[in-house]
Amino acid sequence: MKSVGAIVRDNFAAASVFKSFGIDFCCGGTATLADACRMVGVDVESVVAQLGAEGAEGGAIPFDTWPTDLLIDYVLKIHHRNIRTYGPELLALIEKVATHHGAAHPELHDLVKLFAASLEDLESHLQKEEQVLFPYAYDLFYASERGEDVGAMHCGTVANPIRVMHREHSDEGTRYKYIRNLMSGFAVPDDACASYRLMLHDLEKFMDGLFEHIHIENNILFPRFVELEQRCVHSL
Repeated sequence: MKSVGAIVRDNFAAASVFKSFGIDFCCGGTATLADACRMVGVDVESVVAQLGAEGAEGGAIPFDTWPTDLLIDYVLKIHHRNIRTYGPELLALIEKVATHHGAAHPELHDLVKLFAASLEDLESHLQKEEQVLFPYAYDLFYASERGEDVGAMHCGTVANPIRVMHREHSDEGTRYKYIRNLMSGFAVPDDACASYRLMLHDLEKFMDGLFEHIHIENNILFPRFVELEQRCVHSL
């Protein structure tokens, strides 16, 4: 049986189905569908039926069909740029909402701390990708296209920075699952003002973008990097 990560890799529209059932297809992407359903206590037949529904067919970006260099470009120009652009704007909005609604909703103060810590950790994560992992991955890709060899990575093997990226992805995935629970699944409280509603909408959108980032890297790019290294580096 396919892993949930492989299911989303082959059809990203499945991500929205898994999200609705609370199934982790990013950091927990190696689990089979049956095991993933068991972990969150949902009926596998119900998930399979939803996956086969019209809403889960087509219309999604076929990331797995993209060449590796284009996928890296997408991660850099969409995910990295959006995190750096919209993350600070969202933090300012969260702080504003916490100031006005924190007395009635004390969880907002925890949200401020969690999101601020996330942005700090994400910046470190993005820099590692930009300065260490991706430049070498580009070299591997272009060498493969030309049928050439490249030297071994300065840190031994591409598996070493990938291991760090996996760990950091797992940490962020855990943090945002906690945030989702803290915010009651982003349900809008009865006393929410327009800013509160906007904050919840933008926070969920930010999380969806982050999970897309994790999925593309964990389930598509990182395995490709390992395969390219095996093909182009013969000194390992």
